[in-house]
Amino acid sequence: MLSVDRLSITISKNTILEEVSFSIPEGATLCIAGESGSGKSSLLKALNGLIPARFEKLSFHPRTCPAITHKGRWQGPPGLQQSRWVMQDPIAALNPRLSLGASIGEGAYSKRLSGAEQDKAVAAALDDVELPPALATRRPTEVSLGQAQRACLARALVAQPDLIFFDEPLSALDAIVQKQIAATMKRIQARYGNTFVIVTHDLGFAATFADQMLVLRNGRMEACQPAKMFFERPASRYCRDLIEAARDLGSLPQDPLMADEGHQ
Repeated sequence: MLSVDRLSITISKNTILEEVSFSIPEGATLCIAGESGSGKSSLLKALNGLIPARFEKLSFHPRTCPAITHKGRWQGPPGLQQSRWVMQDPIAALNPRLSLGASIGEGAYSKRLSGAEQDKAVAAALDDVELPPALATRRPTEVSLGQAQRACLARALVAQPDLIFFDEPLSALDAIVQKQIAATMKRIQARYGNTFVIVTHDLGFAATFADQMLVLRNGRMEACQPAKMFFERPASRYCRDLIEAARDLGSLPQDPLMADEGHQ
């Protein structure tokens, strides 16, 4: 689904990321972890063409786009219409002047649907994220943070993307709502087979969701491992320290994969 070979980001002669490589199969989840400032969000921005990047080779949606070999600057992925992004702050991500239904409908713009088709797609997306149809007429400030984030997820889904990027999608929410939306994300992925790329600082969430783990440190790739291997046999002392810190904080159980059904 997405394969990146030695992606680097340099802005104003400052190296933000250096030679990051990973590959995600279709329908799998890659969780990207690391300290603040490690380059996690910059990587998502580069993959979405929001900041320039350099790479040796990139394969993005290989069913419809050939692999690219490119050592120059890159301004955006081919097949971008087949991917969507869910951001950290749902209120900031939604247009305050539009109803939730209108914002969700904007996500289907590339599909060039008729009015009736778009209404049907919006209704289906609301159902997918477990929002009642009545909320379609509400503005972002008239709903809870959890409902707003579900609307952002619906806006991503309405385009029927193969690939969805998430930048800390749960961090603004309370613990109960985090678990509820994480469960919704799992159900959606199981139903539609989307590939997920998720930036998260929560290793407890990653342990129950990720198929693969990518850890960044100071703009460099510290580890890229299958999730089960990462938590059982981390690739470096730094990764072990991250895991132990998460356990000390209580966000990661001693056996982080004990309740995980995502690693089959």
